[in-house]
Amino acid sequence: MEKKLTKKIMKLFLFTLGIILISLTFNIFCVPNNYVIGGLSGITIIFKYLFNIEVSTTLLIGNILLVIIGILVLGIKDIIPSVIGSIAYTLVVFLTQDINNVLNIHMDSVFLNVVAMGILFGIGYTLVYLAGYTTGGSDILGLIFKEKFGLPLGKSILIINIIILGVATFVLGFEMLVISLIEKYIEKKVIDSALLGISDSKVIFIRSKKIKEINEYIINEIKSGASILKITSGYKHEEGEMIMCVVPTEKYIKLKDKIISIDEQAFITILDAYEVYGGTNRYKLPLHDLRI
Repeated sequence: MEKKLTKKIMKLFLFTLGIILISLTFNIFCVPNNYVIGGLSGITIIFKYLFNIEVSTTLLIGNILLVIIGILVLGIKDIIPSVIGSIAYTLVVFLTQDINNVLNIHMDSVFLNVVAMGILFGIGYTLVYLAGYTTGGSDILGLIFKEKFGLPLGKSILIINIIILGVATFVLGFEMLVISLIEKYIEKKVIDSALLGISDSKVIFIRSKKIKEINEYIINEIKSGASILKITSGYKHEEGEMIMCVVPTEKYIKLKDKIISIDEQAFITILDAYEVYGGTNRYKLPLHDLRI
């Protein structure tokens, strides 16, 4: 019980720290320089530039609309992590919107701004993913597109962000697009490196005496396919079963924690999956590298 409580507290800490870091980076670098990084945050920058509307106001209205539509289309269960993330992100962006007046952080070099943004956003999103959440926005919209139009989640988010960046380029100029693309490349590299390697997905082999319970969790909660293999141990020549499944890197931590909570004696092997074709629910793979 104490161990589970400690894990929950740690995940809450990672989530809070990640949201704060993302919000501060957004307010310090993106808002004053009109850097559009995609997603709902990018839309807020465009509205600020065109109509002089505070980014926190647009973010609040946008997330309220997306959450309401998301609940109506998808149901509350499927978007709980995104709802929590969007609420927290909107709140912290609002609370830190005047941070530049306090810290007075300013760098004349565009290169330093881009590198700092990429690294800080990368670390922030990594912490949020490790806690099992997202920041909402385009993630919710991507899920809606997938449900209504049958588009894979990754492609949905990609299309959304291409449209946002296209509008931003028309409004703010080509230089902004180049800055955004470089920032996203750095951000992606940081996230990929931090989330247990540089692959998009993980192949997981699980040997346990509670195969049925673990298999049901993978299918019903992780929303991924799984194969149950008949095996024979090499030392004692005992027959048994092993699960093989492929999951997004973002869901690896969640699955591993659940397996251990079900069976502390489970034997788990994890491999990087650089490419995955076919299979059940392939649209779930990958998520974070398709934010732009």
